[in-house]
Amino acid sequence: MIFKKSFSVLLFVLGLYLSVTASDTTTVIILHTNDMHGHIDKFSPLASYVDMFREKYQNVFLFSAGDIFTGNPIVDKYPDPGFPIIDLMNRVKYDVTEYGNHEFDYGQETLLKRINQAKFPFICANMVVTPQSILEQPKPMVTFYTKDSLKILVLGLLQVGKNGLPDAMPSKMQGINFENPIKTAKKYKSYRDSCNIFIALTHLGYKTDKKLAAKDPFFDAIVGGHSHTVLPHGDWVGKTLITQAGHYTDYLGVLTLKLVNGKIVSKQDSLMSLEMGVACHYETSQLIFKYNQNLELNTVIGQAKQDLTAPEMLGDLITDAMRNKTKNDIAFQNIGGIRLEKIPAGNIVVKQIYELQPFSNTFVTYHLTPKQIKQLIKYAYNLHNENEVTVSGLHIILNTKNHKIKSILLTDENNKPLTKKTYTVTINNYMATAWKLGFLKNGNNTGIEDAKTTINYIKQKHIIDYSGVKRIVIK
Repeated sequence: MIFKKSFSVLLFVLGLYLSVTASDTTTVIILHTNDMHGHIDKFSPLASYVDMFREKYQNVFLFSAGDIFTGNPIVDKYPDPGFPIIDLMNRVKYDVTEYGNHEFDYGQETLLKRINQAKFPFICANMVVTPQSILEQPKPMVTFYTKDSLKILVLGLLQVGKNGLPDAMPSKMQGINFENPIKTAKKYKSYRDSCNIFIALTHLGYKTDKKLAAKDPFFDAIVGGHSHTVLPHGDWVGKTLITQAGHYTDYLGVLTLKLVNGKIVSKQDSLMSLEMGVACHYETSQLIFKYNQNLELNTVIGQAKQDLTAPEMLGDLITDAMRNKTKNDIAFQNIGGIRLEKIPAGNIVVKQIYELQPFSNTFVTYHLTPKQIKQLIKYAYNLHNENEVTVSGLHIILNTKNHKIKSILLTDENNKPLTKKTYTVTINNYMATAWKLGFLKNGNNTGIEDAKTTINYIKQKHIIDYSGVKRIVIK
């Protein structure tokens, strides 16, 4: 009964999103997702909507804008890490995915296995593989054709950070070079005249997509990811339509392009909310149910006295666990590595901690002077012109003006000035290798994993309460 009801809902929703195609036009529908991060539960409504579009319209393509891995322990801790998301994407029949920065998280050997299992290509134009890597050189673009032989070119572009690498563990990308994505795109300008539709499938982030559209204005549309931005109707820069569909398959993007005599006459984008239970796809639901049967991940390990929110409360929890394990004076956690927005009040289960810390980072320890600690804090802030760390063992006051640090005041956890020449400090190995500070080169990697440490700390404390705790003040 629920499937008949879901079918009716689908027809109604599709009617709202798309008008009837005139006989003298070609309509191309590009369905798109981004930053799924292993979240599989909403693949059931996703599969239903995709099937309906394909039944109703001739030229329907399904794109992923990267970061299909890392973020759901059901996928990350599977015996073949990442396979469940590949399996589901194959069944829904994705046409292409762009590399995301987190595609490298499992290591190149595992990534190569997942790529070989995928029935769709991974593309990237600004990724250059050397003989030191086991990966194959990805194709820069892919070509599709409509039923009436119109040509669609899709160029893949991947984010590159200030260190010249995508935002992932540098050691996982050995043997791979990454070029500036905007400069790379310029090399493909001549392809504009050889196709009817030219699309950039990017994992750059919304701000960089806007720069791409301004500096390389020859794309008809940019289907983007990385920043997890929700663009309900896309955004225009000149004649380029920029799209992005949030994250975690919360939405399905619907990019509609209409052409007359091979020329684009209109383009629009909208988002369809993928709500659980509204549009069930039986076979996909059964597969998701099978993957979700993991009793170990649902084991209760403690209690949250109140909602534990990001970044402060969850960051406090992480750094307290780090310091408790290493017995060091101070611990720092980068905010970008805190991957949950909230652990609700009540039972805390193992799965939540692997969602919170999905990267299997390890701890690196140092002896740092107060001056070096300030340099670390300032470096982190300057990455995005905002605070990028949480801390245990310190109180920090950042005096800022126009998003620039003017001064840093440090006191210990008892609000007393720092008096020792050096302090023992713990950070994670991503910070140790990706952050370009000379004194971070000489740390001791303990091999202790972060999520397991947090799990054991919660078991030890049992009741987790961070109400009223404030360790970093920004003025």
